[in-house]
Amino acid sequence: MVLLPGYEWLEVVQGRRGGRPTVKGTRVSVDDILEALANGWSADEVAENYRIPIEAVYEALRYASQVLRKIEVISVEASG
Repeated sequence: MVLLPGYEWLEVVQGRRGGRPTVKGTRVSVDDILEALANGWSADEVAENYRIPIEAVYEALRYASQVLRKIEVISVEASG
């Protein structure tokens, strides 16, 4: 198990969910949380339905935001 530095509720466990970050002690991944929010669930609904602390939901959002900041998008113009 690897705790992610700066995160109280997230961990990576080899063999769990393909090594993706999950809420500590669960199989709920960051992408599960993002998908639920994208489908219109409120943060409270995510916490309640997945039985995780609301703080874990917000931490997953912070993690996703920080990961996206590290991605560089290269655009290529299509030739016509």
